[in-house]
Amino acid sequence: MAEGAHPVSFYGNLPCGARIPSSVHAVSVSLPLLSDLIAYEEQRPEMLEKVHSGYPRFHTHPFVSRLLQFADVKLGLRGQPTLAVASVRSATLLCDYAGIPTSAITSFHDTAIVSLPDNPEVVKRAKSFLQHTGSGISSRRAEDLLIAENVFPGLMQEEETFNGDAETEVRDVLGRAYGTEGRYVHLGPFGMNALYAVYRSYTQIQEPSARREWIQFGWLFMDTIETLRKLHSPNVENHAIHSTLHMEALETLLRDRGKHVAGLFTEVPSNPLMQTPDVERLRELADQYGFALIIDATLGTPHNVDVLRYADAVVESLTKYASGSADLMMGAVVVNPRSRFAGALQEQLPRFLERPWPRDLARLAFRIGSYKERIQRVNKNTMALVDFFSRSKAVKRVRWAYEAQSLRNFEKVHRAPQSPGGIMTLELNVPLDTVYDRLRLAKGPSLGADFTLVGPYLYHAHYALVSTEEGRAYLRDKGLDPNLLRVSAGLEETSGLLAAFSEVL
Repeated sequence: MAEGAHPVSFYGNLPCGARIPSSVHAVSVSLPLLSDLIAYEEQRPEMLEKVHSGYPRFHTHPFVSRLLQFADVKLGLRGQPTLAVASVRSATLLCDYAGIPTSAITSFHDTAIVSLPDNPEVVKRAKSFLQHTGSGISSRRAEDLLIAENVFPGLMQEEETFNGDAETEVRDVLGRAYGTEGRYVHLGPFGMNALYAVYRSYTQIQEPSARREWIQFGWLFMDTIETLRKLHSPNVENHAIHSTLHMEALETLLRDRGKHVAGLFTEVPSNPLMQTPDVERLRELADQYGFALIIDATLGTPHNVDVLRYADAVVESLTKYASGSADLMMGAVVVNPRSRFAGALQEQLPRFLERPWPRDLARLAFRIGSYKERIQRVNKNTMALVDFFSRSKAVKRVRWAYEAQSLRNFEKVHRAPQSPGGIMTLELNVPLDTVYDRLRLAKGPSLGADFTLVGPYLYHAHYALVSTEEGRAYLRDKGLDPNLLRVSAGLEETSGLLAAFSEVL
Protein backbone atom coordinates (compact mmCIF):
# COMPACT_ATOMS: atom_id res chain seq x y z
CA MET A 1 0.00 0.00 0.00
CA ALA A 2 1.02 3.59 -0.49
CA GLU A 3 2.47 5.55 2.39
CA GLY A 4 -0.15 6.70 4.88
CA ALA A 5 -2.71 4.04 3.85
CA HIS A 6 -2.33 1.60 6.74
CA PRO A 7 -5.53 -0.40 7.27
CA VAL A 8 -7.14 0.14 10.66
CA SER A 9 -9.98 -1.86 12.20
CA PHE A 10 -12.01 -1.58 15.37
CA TYR A 11 -13.59 -4.98 15.89
CA GLY A 12 -15.38 -5.31 19.20
CA ASN A 13 -17.35 -2.77 21.18
CA LEU A 14 -15.14 0.18 22.11
CA PRO A 15 -15.92 1.79 25.49
CA CYS A 16 -18.43 4.60 25.47
CA GLY A 17 -16.62 7.91 25.03
CA ALA A 18 -13.45 6.40 23.52
CA ARG A 19 -11.91 8.46 20.74
CA ILE A 20 -12.14 6.93 17.26
CA PRO A 21 -9.31 6.58 16.34
CA SER A 22 -7.17 6.85 19.47
CA SER A 23 -5.50 10.09 18.31
CA VAL A 24 -6.10 13.14 20.49
CA HIS A 25 -7.23 14.82 17.25
CA ALA A 26 -9.87 12.15 16.47
CA VAL A 27 -13.07 13.38 14.84
CA SER A 28 -15.33 10.55 16.01
CA VAL A 29 -16.27 9.10 19.38
CA SER A 30 -17.56 5.69 20.41
CA LEU A 31 -21.26 5.49 21.25
CA PRO A 32 -21.65 1.71 21.37
CA LEU A 33 -25.32 1.49 22.40
CA LEU A 34 -28.33 3.25 20.96
CA SER A 35 -29.13 4.39 24.51
CA ASP A 36 -25.65 5.97 24.67
CA LEU A 37 -26.31 7.92 21.48
CA ILE A 38 -29.69 9.11 22.73
CA ALA A 39 -28.19 10.19 26.07
CA TYR A 40 -25.44 12.07 24.21
CA GLU A 41 -27.88 13.84 21.90
CA GLU A 42 -29.98 14.84 24.92
CA GLN A 43 -26.81 16.08 26.67
CA ARG A 44 -27.50 14.12 29.83
CA PRO A 45 -24.93 14.90 32.55
CA GLU A 46 -23.99 11.25 33.16
CA MET A 47 -23.15 10.86 29.46
CA LEU A 48 -21.20 14.12 29.22
CA GLU A 49 -18.97 12.82 32.02
CA LYS A 50 -17.98 9.94 29.70
CA VAL A 51 -17.75 11.77 26.38
CA HIS A 52 -14.99 14.38 26.31
CA SER A 53 -14.58 14.72 22.55
CA GLY A 54 -16.64 14.26 19.41
CA TYR A 55 -17.09 15.61 15.91
CA PRO A 56 -15.28 18.97 16.24
CA ARG A 57 -17.92 21.27 14.74
CA PHE A 58 -20.53 19.87 17.14
CA HIS A 59 -18.42 19.18 20.21
CA THR A 60 -15.78 21.66 21.38
CA HIS A 61 -12.42 19.90 21.40
CA PRO A 62 -10.70 19.74 24.83
CA PHE A 63 -7.72 21.70 23.46
CA VAL A 64 -10.02 24.49 22.27
CA SER A 65 -11.74 24.51 25.67
CA ARG A 66 -8.37 24.72 27.41
CA LEU A 67 -7.30 27.57 25.14
CA LEU A 68 -10.48 29.50 25.97
CA GLN A 69 -9.90 28.97 29.70
CA PHE A 70 -6.36 30.29 29.39
CA ALA A 71 -7.43 33.25 27.24
CA ASP A 72 -10.13 34.13 29.73
CA VAL A 73 -7.57 34.58 32.50
CA LYS A 74 -4.89 36.24 30.38
CA LEU A 75 -7.28 38.66 28.68
CA GLY A 76 -9.32 39.38 31.80
CA LEU A 77 -12.63 38.23 30.36
CA ARG A 78 -14.00 37.46 33.83
CA GLY A 79 -15.29 33.98 33.17
CA GLN A 80 -17.71 34.88 30.40
CA PRO A 81 -18.62 32.10 27.96
CA THR A 82 -16.51 32.53 24.84
CA LEU A 83 -15.99 31.11 21.36
CA ALA A 84 -12.73 30.72 19.44
CA VAL A 85 -13.09 31.95 15.85
CA ALA A 86 -10.55 31.57 13.05
CA SER A 87 -10.22 35.29 12.34
CA VAL A 88 -11.53 38.72 13.27
CA ARG A 89 -13.23 38.78 9.87
CA SER A 90 -15.27 35.65 10.64
CA ALA A 91 -15.85 36.79 14.21
CA THR A 92 -17.34 40.01 12.85
CA LEU A 93 -19.69 38.03 10.61
CA LEU A 94 -20.65 35.86 13.59
CA CYS A 95 -21.41 38.89 15.73
CA ASP A 96 -23.45 40.46 12.97
CA TYR A 97 -25.50 37.27 12.56
CA ALA A 98 -26.04 36.70 16.28
CA GLY A 99 -26.66 40.33 17.21
CA ILE A 100 -23.52 40.74 19.32
CA PRO A 101 -21.61 44.05 19.35
CA THR A 102 -18.18 43.77 17.73
CA SER A 103 -16.68 45.11 20.96
CA ALA A 104 -17.12 41.52 22.18
CA ILE A 105 -14.25 40.45 19.87
CA THR A 106 -10.75 40.20 21.35
CA SER A 107 -7.71 39.26 19.27
CA PHE A 108 -5.54 36.53 20.76
CA HIS A 109 -2.48 35.56 18.70
CA ASP A 110 -4.09 35.25 15.24
CA THR A 111 -7.37 33.96 16.66
CA ALA A 112 -10.48 35.92 17.63
CA ILE A 113 -12.15 35.31 20.98
CA VAL A 114 -15.82 36.29 21.10
CA SER A 115 -17.36 36.93 24.51
CA LEU A 116 -20.99 35.81 24.65
CA PRO A 117 -23.76 37.70 26.42
CA ASP A 118 -26.10 36.33 29.06
CA ASN A 119 -28.80 35.63 26.49
CA PRO A 120 -29.52 31.99 25.58
CA GLU A 121 -31.04 32.80 22.18
CA VAL A 122 -28.07 34.96 21.15
CA VAL A 123 -25.62 32.29 22.35
CA LYS A 124 -27.53 29.67 20.37
CA ARG A 125 -27.31 31.78 17.20
CA ALA A 126 -23.59 32.40 17.70
CA LYS A 127 -22.83 28.71 18.19
CA SER A 128 -25.02 27.85 15.22
CA PHE A 129 -23.05 30.24 12.99
CA LEU A 130 -19.75 28.72 14.12
CA GLN A 131 -21.01 25.20 13.44
CA HIS A 132 -22.63 25.80 10.06
CA THR A 133 -19.85 27.99 8.63
CA GLY A 134 -16.88 25.96 9.86
CA SER A 135 -15.18 29.13 11.07
CA GLY A 136 -13.85 27.76 14.33
CA ILE A 137 -10.28 26.62 14.99
CA SER A 138 -8.83 23.13 14.76
CA SER A 139 -7.46 21.09 17.64
CA ARG A 140 -3.93 21.32 16.24
CA ARG A 141 -4.20 25.09 16.03
CA ALA A 142 -5.36 25.25 19.66
CA GLU A 143 -2.54 22.91 20.65
CA ASP A 144 0.08 25.11 18.97
CA LEU A 145 -1.24 28.25 20.67
CA LEU A 146 -1.18 26.51 24.05
CA ILE A 147 2.43 25.49 23.42
CA ALA A 148 3.28 29.08 22.43
CA GLU A 149 1.86 30.20 25.78
CA ASN A 150 3.80 27.48 27.66
CA VAL A 151 0.57 25.87 28.82
CA PHE A 152 1.52 22.63 27.05
CA PRO A 153 5.15 21.47 27.13
CA GLY A 154 5.17 20.14 23.57
CA LEU A 155 3.23 18.40 20.82
CA MET A 156 1.25 15.25 21.41
CA GLN A 157 2.88 12.37 19.57
CA GLU A 158 1.24 11.45 16.27
CA GLU A 159 2.09 9.70 13.04
CA GLU A 160 4.68 11.33 10.81
CA THR A 161 3.43 14.15 8.64
CA PHE A 162 4.46 15.61 5.27
CA ASN A 163 7.76 17.46 4.95
CA GLY A 164 7.50 20.02 2.17
CA ASP A 165 5.00 22.45 0.72
CA ALA A 166 1.90 20.74 2.10
CA GLU A 167 -0.66 23.17 0.68
CA THR A 168 0.70 22.84 -2.86
CA GLU A 169 0.81 19.06 -2.49
CA VAL A 170 -2.82 18.86 -1.41
CA ARG A 171 -4.04 21.25 -4.09
CA ASP A 172 -2.08 19.50 -6.85
CA VAL A 173 -3.23 16.01 -5.83
CA LEU A 174 -6.84 17.14 -5.71
CA GLY A 175 -6.49 19.06 -8.97
CA ARG A 176 -5.28 15.94 -10.76
CA ALA A 177 -8.10 13.86 -9.23
CA TYR A 178 -10.71 16.34 -10.47
CA GLY A 179 -9.03 16.82 -13.84
CA THR A 180 -7.92 20.41 -13.40
CA GLU A 181 -4.99 22.48 -12.13
CA GLY A 182 -4.09 23.04 -8.50
CA ARG A 183 -4.71 26.77 -8.81
CA TYR A 184 -8.43 26.06 -9.13
CA VAL A 185 -8.47 24.21 -5.80
CA HIS A 186 -9.17 26.34 -2.71
CA LEU A 187 -8.78 24.96 0.81
CA GLY A 188 -10.59 25.78 4.03
CA PRO A 189 -10.18 24.51 7.62
CA PHE A 190 -13.51 22.63 7.60
CA GLY A 191 -15.70 21.15 4.88
CA MET A 192 -18.52 23.48 5.83
CA ASN A 193 -16.23 26.49 5.55
CA ALA A 194 -15.72 25.53 1.91
CA LEU A 195 -19.44 25.21 1.30
CA TYR A 196 -20.24 28.45 3.14
CA ALA A 197 -17.58 30.30 1.13
CA VAL A 198 -19.11 29.10 -2.15
CA TYR A 199 -22.57 30.10 -0.99
CA ARG A 200 -21.50 33.59 0.06
CA SER A 201 -19.35 34.04 -3.05
CA TYR A 202 -22.11 33.19 -5.50
CA THR A 203 -24.55 35.32 -3.52
CA GLN A 204 -22.22 38.28 -4.15
CA ILE A 205 -21.64 37.35 -7.79
CA GLN A 206 -25.34 37.01 -8.60
CA GLU A 207 -26.57 40.03 -6.62
CA PRO A 208 -26.09 42.57 -9.47
CA SER A 209 -28.44 40.45 -11.59
CA ALA A 210 -31.08 40.51 -8.81
CA ARG A 211 -30.74 36.76 -8.40
CA ARG A 212 -31.51 36.11 -4.74
CA GLU A 213 -33.07 32.66 -4.64
CA TRP A 214 -31.38 29.33 -3.91
CA ILE A 215 -32.45 25.73 -4.46
CA GLN A 216 -31.66 22.74 -2.26
CA PHE A 217 -32.02 19.74 -4.58
CA GLY A 218 -32.28 16.56 -2.54
CA TRP A 219 -32.21 15.78 1.15
CA LEU A 220 -28.66 17.02 1.71
CA PHE A 221 -26.17 16.94 4.57
CA MET A 222 -27.70 18.57 7.62
CA ASP A 223 -25.37 21.58 7.80
CA THR A 224 -25.87 22.31 4.09
CA ILE A 225 -29.62 22.44 4.70
CA GLU A 226 -29.10 24.68 7.72
CA THR A 227 -26.73 27.02 5.84
CA LEU A 228 -29.34 27.62 3.17
CA ARG A 229 -32.14 27.89 5.72
CA LYS A 230 -30.46 30.19 8.24
CA LEU A 231 -27.41 32.00 6.89
CA HIS A 232 -28.93 34.12 4.19
CA SER A 233 -29.63 37.81 3.81
CA PRO A 234 -33.13 39.06 4.61
CA ASN A 235 -33.98 39.43 0.92
CA VAL A 236 -32.91 35.90 -0.05
CA GLU A 237 -35.45 33.10 -0.58
CA ASN A 238 -34.73 29.37 -0.50
CA HIS A 239 -36.56 26.49 -2.14
CA ALA A 240 -36.21 22.84 -1.05
CA ILE A 241 -36.93 19.86 -3.29
CA HIS A 242 -36.20 16.91 -1.04
CA SER A 243 -35.57 14.24 -3.68
CA THR A 244 -32.98 14.45 -6.44
CA LEU A 245 -35.32 12.26 -8.49
CA HIS A 246 -38.02 14.96 -8.66
CA MET A 247 -36.66 16.63 -11.78
CA GLU A 248 -40.16 17.57 -12.92
CA ALA A 249 -40.72 19.56 -9.71
CA LEU A 250 -37.42 21.35 -10.29
CA GLU A 251 -38.29 22.24 -13.87
CA THR A 252 -41.69 23.55 -12.78
CA LEU A 253 -40.03 25.73 -10.15
CA LEU A 254 -37.51 27.06 -12.66
CA ARG A 255 -40.16 27.92 -15.22
CA ASP A 256 -41.72 30.13 -12.56
CA ARG A 257 -38.64 31.47 -10.69
CA GLY A 258 -35.66 30.63 -12.89
CA LYS A 259 -34.63 34.21 -13.66
CA HIS A 260 -34.35 34.89 -9.91
CA VAL A 261 -32.28 31.81 -8.97
CA ALA A 262 -28.67 32.42 -7.95
CA GLY A 263 -27.62 28.82 -7.50
CA LEU A 264 -28.50 25.20 -6.79
CA PHE A 265 -26.83 22.85 -4.32
CA THR A 266 -26.94 19.09 -4.75
CA GLU A 267 -24.85 16.04 -3.82
CA VAL A 268 -23.48 13.08 -5.81
CA PRO A 269 -24.68 10.89 -4.29
CA SER A 270 -26.89 12.43 -1.58
CA ASN A 271 -26.46 11.92 2.16
CA PRO A 272 -27.99 9.66 3.47
CA LEU A 273 -30.37 8.42 0.73
CA MET A 274 -27.57 7.87 -1.79
CA GLN A 275 -29.59 9.29 -4.68
CA THR A 276 -27.83 10.81 -7.69
CA PRO A 277 -29.49 13.53 -9.73
CA ASP A 278 -29.30 13.72 -13.49
CA VAL A 279 -26.36 16.12 -13.47
CA GLU A 280 -26.30 16.32 -17.24
CA ARG A 281 -29.82 17.74 -17.18
CA LEU A 282 -28.94 20.01 -14.24
CA ARG A 283 -26.13 21.48 -16.33
CA GLU A 284 -28.55 22.17 -19.18
CA LEU A 285 -30.95 23.90 -16.79
CA ALA A 286 -28.17 25.94 -15.20
CA ASP A 287 -27.12 27.18 -18.64
CA GLN A 288 -30.71 27.86 -19.68
CA TYR A 289 -31.64 29.85 -16.56
CA GLY A 290 -28.24 31.33 -15.63
CA PHE A 291 -27.76 29.93 -12.14
CA ALA A 292 -24.65 28.37 -10.58
CA LEU A 293 -24.59 24.60 -10.09
CA ILE A 294 -22.68 23.48 -6.99
CA ILE A 295 -22.12 19.77 -6.38
CA ASP A 296 -20.91 18.21 -3.13
CA ALA A 297 -18.85 15.18 -4.16
CA THR A 298 -17.76 14.09 -0.68
CA LEU A 299 -19.53 10.72 -0.83
CA GLY A 300 -18.76 10.13 -4.49
CA THR A 301 -15.12 11.30 -4.30
CA PRO A 302 -13.26 12.53 -7.40
CA HIS A 303 -11.79 9.06 -7.90
CA ASN A 304 -15.24 7.52 -8.38
CA VAL A 305 -17.29 10.29 -10.01
CA ASP A 306 -16.49 12.83 -12.72
CA VAL A 307 -18.70 15.81 -11.86
CA LEU A 308 -16.53 18.91 -12.25
CA ARG A 309 -17.30 19.07 -15.98
CA TYR A 310 -20.98 19.57 -15.12
CA ALA A 311 -20.65 21.83 -12.07
CA ASP A 312 -19.59 25.44 -11.76
CA ALA A 313 -17.91 24.43 -8.52
CA VAL A 314 -17.49 21.23 -6.52
CA VAL A 315 -17.11 21.09 -2.76
CA GLU A 316 -15.60 18.22 -0.79
CA SER A 317 -15.08 17.54 2.88
CA LEU A 318 -11.45 16.42 3.00
CA THR A 319 -12.07 15.25 6.58
CA LYS A 320 -13.56 12.14 5.03
CA TYR A 321 -12.03 9.93 2.32
CA ALA A 322 -9.28 12.31 1.20
CA SER A 323 -7.76 11.95 4.65
CA GLY A 324 -9.17 8.62 5.77
CA SER A 325 -7.37 8.97 9.09
CA ALA A 326 -10.35 10.61 10.87
CA ASP A 327 -7.99 12.90 12.76
CA LEU A 328 -8.20 16.22 10.91
CA MET A 329 -10.79 18.64 9.57
CA MET A 330 -10.53 20.36 6.19
CA GLY A 331 -12.54 21.20 3.08
CA ALA A 332 -12.03 22.13 -0.56
CA VAL A 333 -13.73 24.15 -3.28
CA VAL A 334 -12.78 23.12 -6.80
CA VAL A 335 -13.63 25.71 -9.44
CA ASN A 336 -14.51 24.59 -12.95
CA PRO A 337 -12.21 26.75 -15.12
CA ARG A 338 -14.69 26.50 -17.99
CA SER A 339 -17.54 27.94 -15.92
CA ARG A 340 -18.67 31.44 -16.90
CA PHE A 341 -18.41 32.27 -13.19
CA ALA A 342 -14.84 30.96 -12.83
CA GLY A 343 -13.01 34.29 -12.78
CA ALA A 344 -15.45 35.93 -10.39
CA LEU A 345 -15.45 32.90 -8.08
CA GLN A 346 -11.65 32.72 -8.02
CA GLU A 347 -11.68 36.34 -6.89
CA GLN A 348 -14.49 36.05 -4.34
CA LEU A 349 -13.59 32.81 -2.52
CA PRO A 350 -10.63 34.19 -0.52
CA ARG A 351 -13.01 36.75 1.03
CA PHE A 352 -14.93 34.02 2.83
CA LEU A 353 -12.57 31.04 3.13
CA GLU A 354 -10.41 30.74 6.21
CA ARG A 355 -6.92 29.32 5.79
CA PRO A 356 -6.22 25.78 7.01
CA TRP A 357 -3.73 25.43 9.86
CA PRO A 358 -0.23 24.37 8.65
CA ARG A 359 -0.06 21.23 10.78
CA ASP A 360 -3.46 20.09 9.53
CA LEU A 361 -2.24 20.64 5.99
CA ALA A 362 0.91 18.64 6.70
CA ARG A 363 -1.14 15.77 8.08
CA LEU A 364 -3.46 15.75 5.06
CA ALA A 365 -0.56 16.01 2.61
CA PHE A 366 0.93 12.90 4.22
CA ARG A 367 -2.34 11.00 3.76
CA ILE A 368 -3.71 12.24 0.45
CA GLY A 369 -1.15 10.49 -1.74
CA SER A 370 -2.90 7.17 -1.08
CA TYR A 371 -6.41 8.58 -1.67
CA LYS A 372 -7.10 6.72 -4.91
CA GLU A 373 -5.78 3.39 -3.66
CA ARG A 374 -7.83 3.59 -0.48
CA ILE A 375 -11.01 4.38 -2.42
CA GLN A 376 -10.47 1.34 -4.63
CA ARG A 377 -10.29 -0.88 -1.54
CA VAL A 378 -13.37 0.77 -0.08
CA ASN A 379 -15.25 0.13 -3.35
CA LYS A 380 -14.40 -3.55 -3.15
CA ASN A 381 -15.69 -3.86 0.41
CA THR A 382 -18.88 -1.98 -0.44
CA MET A 383 -19.67 -4.28 -3.34
CA ALA A 384 -19.28 -7.33 -1.09
CA LEU A 385 -21.31 -5.81 1.75
CA VAL A 386 -24.18 -4.78 -0.53
CA ASP A 387 -24.35 -8.32 -1.86
CA PHE A 388 -24.55 -9.62 1.72
CA PHE A 389 -27.09 -7.03 2.89
CA SER A 390 -29.29 -7.69 -0.15
CA ARG A 391 -29.59 -11.35 0.86
CA SER A 392 -30.25 -10.73 4.56
CA LYS A 393 -33.84 -11.17 5.78
CA ALA A 394 -33.15 -8.57 8.48
CA VAL A 395 -32.59 -5.88 5.84
CA LYS A 396 -35.62 -4.38 4.12
CA ARG A 397 -33.71 -2.17 1.72
CA VAL A 398 -30.14 -1.19 0.89
CA ARG A 399 -29.59 2.34 -0.35
CA TRP A 400 -26.30 2.81 -2.19
CA ALA A 401 -24.90 4.54 -5.26
CA TYR A 402 -26.04 1.84 -7.69
CA GLU A 403 -29.57 1.52 -6.35
CA ALA A 404 -32.06 1.09 -9.18
CA GLN A 405 -33.87 4.43 -8.72
CA SER A 406 -30.88 6.54 -9.71
CA LEU A 407 -28.62 3.90 -11.23
CA ARG A 408 -28.59 5.47 -14.69
CA ASN A 409 -27.79 8.90 -13.25
CA PHE A 410 -24.86 7.55 -11.29
CA GLU A 411 -23.54 5.58 -14.25
CA LYS A 412 -23.43 8.81 -16.27
CA VAL A 413 -20.76 10.16 -13.94
CA HIS A 414 -18.95 7.14 -12.50
CA ARG A 415 -15.39 6.76 -13.74
CA ALA A 416 -15.52 2.96 -13.89
CA PRO A 417 -17.99 0.16 -13.10
CA GLN A 418 -18.23 -0.99 -9.50
CA SER A 419 -17.17 2.37 -8.07
CA PRO A 420 -19.89 3.05 -5.48
CA GLY A 421 -17.89 4.69 -2.73
CA GLY A 422 -18.20 3.52 0.84
CA ILE A 423 -21.67 4.55 2.00
CA MET A 424 -24.67 2.26 2.38
CA THR A 425 -27.81 3.05 4.36
CA LEU A 426 -29.93 0.16 5.56
CA GLU A 427 -33.64 0.07 6.26
CA LEU A 428 -34.16 -2.80 8.68
CA ASN A 429 -36.88 -5.38 9.27
CA VAL A 430 -35.80 -5.69 12.90
CA PRO A 431 -35.52 -3.14 15.73
CA LEU A 432 -32.55 -0.80 15.28
CA ASP A 433 -31.04 -1.45 18.71
CA THR A 434 -30.92 -5.23 18.17
CA VAL A 435 -28.48 -4.62 15.33
CA TYR A 436 -26.65 -1.50 16.47
CA ASP A 437 -26.01 -2.57 20.07
CA ARG A 438 -24.62 -6.00 19.14
CA LEU A 439 -22.51 -4.98 16.15
CA ARG A 440 -18.79 -5.42 16.84
CA LEU A 441 -17.57 -2.46 14.81
CA ALA A 442 -16.81 1.21 15.50
CA LYS A 443 -20.01 3.17 16.12
CA GLY A 444 -19.99 6.96 16.12
CA PRO A 445 -20.37 10.12 13.99
CA SER A 446 -18.56 10.88 10.70
CA LEU A 447 -17.72 8.69 7.70
CA GLY A 448 -15.03 8.01 5.13
CA ALA A 449 -12.42 6.62 7.51
CA ASP A 450 -9.96 3.81 6.89
CA PHE A 451 -12.01 1.81 9.38
CA THR A 452 -15.66 0.88 9.01
CA LEU A 453 -17.89 3.26 10.96
CA VAL A 454 -21.58 2.69 11.64
CA GLY A 455 -24.32 4.96 12.96
CA PRO A 456 -28.04 5.74 12.74
CA TYR A 457 -27.48 8.91 10.73
CA LEU A 458 -30.75 10.65 11.54
CA TYR A 459 -30.13 10.26 15.28
CA HIS A 460 -26.80 12.04 14.83
CA ALA A 461 -27.95 14.75 12.43
CA HIS A 462 -31.65 15.29 13.08
CA TYR A 463 -32.33 14.08 16.60
CA ALA A 464 -34.98 16.75 17.17
CA LEU A 465 -37.00 15.10 14.39
CA VAL A 466 -36.27 11.49 15.34
CA SER A 467 -37.25 12.05 18.98
CA THR A 468 -40.87 13.07 18.32
CA GLU A 469 -43.65 11.27 16.52
CA GLU A 470 -44.41 14.41 14.54
CA GLY A 471 -40.77 14.63 13.47
CA ARG A 472 -40.63 10.96 12.51
CA ALA A 473 -43.75 11.41 10.39
CA TYR A 474 -42.10 14.37 8.67
CA LEU A 475 -39.03 12.27 7.86
CA ARG A 476 -41.15 9.43 6.47
CA ASP A 477 -43.01 11.94 4.31
CA LYS A 478 -39.65 12.99 2.85
CA GLY A 479 -38.73 9.37 2.12
CA LEU A 480 -36.43 8.81 5.10
CA ASP A 481 -36.78 5.90 7.52
CA PRO A 482 -36.05 7.45 10.95
CA ASN A 483 -34.20 4.28 11.98
CA LEU A 484 -31.99 3.91 8.93
CA LEU A 485 -28.50 2.65 9.70
CA ARG A 486 -25.61 4.20 7.77
CA VAL A 487 -22.55 2.07 7.10
CA SER A 488 -19.27 3.66 6.00
CA ALA A 489 -17.06 0.87 4.67
CA GLY A 490 -13.37 0.93 5.53
CA LEU A 491 -10.23 -0.88 4.44
CA GLU A 492 -10.53 -4.01 6.58
CA GLU A 493 -10.31 -7.48 5.10
CA THR A 494 -13.66 -8.18 3.48
CA SER A 495 -14.07 -11.50 5.27
CA GLY A 496 -13.79 -9.82 8.66
CA LEU A 497 -16.47 -7.26 7.83
CA LEU A 498 -18.84 -9.91 6.53
CA ALA A 499 -18.29 -11.94 9.68
CA ALA A 500 -19.06 -8.95 11.91
CA PHE A 501 -22.33 -8.17 10.11
CA SER A 502 -23.28 -11.85 9.92
CA GLU A 503 -23.48 -11.92 13.73
CA VAL A 504 -26.30 -9.34 13.80
CA LEU A 505 -28.01 -9.72 10.42
